[in-house]
Amino acid sequence: MGQPSIPEPPGFSELTKEEQISYLEALWDRIAEQPGELPVPESHLTLAAERLAAYRRDPGRAKSALEVVDHLAKRSK
Repeated sequence: MGQPSIPEPPGFSELTKEEQISYLEALWDRIAEQPGELPVPESHLTLAAERLAAYRRDPGRAKSALEVVDHLAKRSK
């Protein structure tokens, strides 16, 4: 699925990359102020519900965040 083409804000291309990133972060912060208004795809909700149900069936199989990060770090070497 391609991203829609939107016009660039006036003056955006004249900003440094650091300023462009700061602009985008500030824009995202404004959008995220109302998290209940952010769209969540139905597929994400379904996957979250499936994973929660699997955890509730067998919580002993769950891994801690540290275990997951360690696993990912080892894979990337």
